[in-house]
Amino acid sequence: MAASKYELLIHLAEERQQAAAERMSLAQNRLAESRARLEQLDAFREEYRQRLVGGIGRGISIVQYQDFRRFLSRLDDAMVQQQQDADRCAQRFVMERQAWQMEYKKFKAYEKLLQREREREAQKEAKRQQKQTDEFATRQFWDRTHGGDA
Repeated sequence: MAASKYELLIHLAEERQQAAAERMSLAQNRLAESRARLEQLDAFREEYRQRLVGGIGRGISIVQYQDFRRFLSRLDDAMVQQQQDADRCAQRFVMERQAWQMEYKKFKAYEKLLQREREREAQKEAKRQQKQTDEFATRQFWDRTHGGDA
């Protein structure tokens, strides 16, 4: 069978779908990394806060207390920034997933069109073969009934 007009479209759609899948995967990895950094900051902040509480229990100077509070404030700021980064990464991932889904749907639609075209071609071929078989059978019958003088 000759190459279908859909085969090139399928090939291009598959390439676009794979590229979109790669972008989605990168966005998902960046999101996971960003969330992991946020969790690390949170764990570090909690550990540092526990040190402050322990230091207060043992008795620390006002200067040490202010240093602890300043550092905790910086950690809070870093966590806010990291949360914003994680939110941006999550939005990017959603956008890339939607783009992949759109490309995947196009790819599947072209595959479906190709399948339908092949089914139509197969039906045409079956009809053509049936017509040839019918014509051959008619000739055979004609030749037998008329003694082959045609």
